[in-house]
Amino acid sequence: MKLFLPLYELFVGIIGFCLTWVINHFNLFTQYQNTCLLLSIILIIIALLSAFLLIRKRGFKNYCKSLNDTTSLRSFLYQQKNINDFTDKTKIDINQNIYNTALHYTYIDYFPNHVEIWICIPKNAAAKAALDKNLKSAEEEIGSYTDGYIISPRKRKGSYYYYHGERK
Repeated sequence: MKLFLPLYELFVGIIGFCLTWVINHFNLFTQYQNTCLLLSIILIIIALLSAFLLIRKRGFKNYCKSLNDTTSLRSFLYQQKNINDFTDKTKIDINQNIYNTALHYTYIDYFPNHVEIWICIPKNAAAKAALDKNLKSAEEEIGSYTDGYIISPRKRKGSYYYYHGERK
C-alpha cells in the first residue's frame, strides 16, 4: 500500500544492514558484502526521500493522521472469525476471508484542503453484501474521524467506494 511504502523500504534497508553485519562478522559470502551494503544504503535513501516527498506534499500531521485513521477504519470494518461450539476451533468462512482481505486496500488520504476515503469492494457477492450492510455504520465512523470536513455521498469508482470531503 502506498501509505506504508516508506516504512517497508526502511525496514528492508535495516534488514540489509543487519545482513551485511552478519556477513562481515561471520566472514560468510564476503564477495557479496559490498553489494549488500550498497543496496541497503540505496533503500534507506529511497525510504527517506519517499517519506520526505510524502510529508512535503501533504504535511507530516496529515500523513500521520492518514495512517492512524486508515488503521482505525480497517479495524472497525474487520469481521472477527467465528468459533465452532463443539471443537473450539475457528470456522473457515471464505466470504468472510474475502471481505477481510479487501479491507487491506481500504484507506483514508488527508490532504491540506480535502480528504479522500477509498473503501475497496470485495469481488465476491456475499462479501459485497456484508460490506454494504456495514457501510451505514462505517459512514458514521468516518464522520467521527473527519469532523472538520464535509463528506460527499459515496460514489463507485472501479472497485472502490469513494468519498470526498472538503474542509469546512
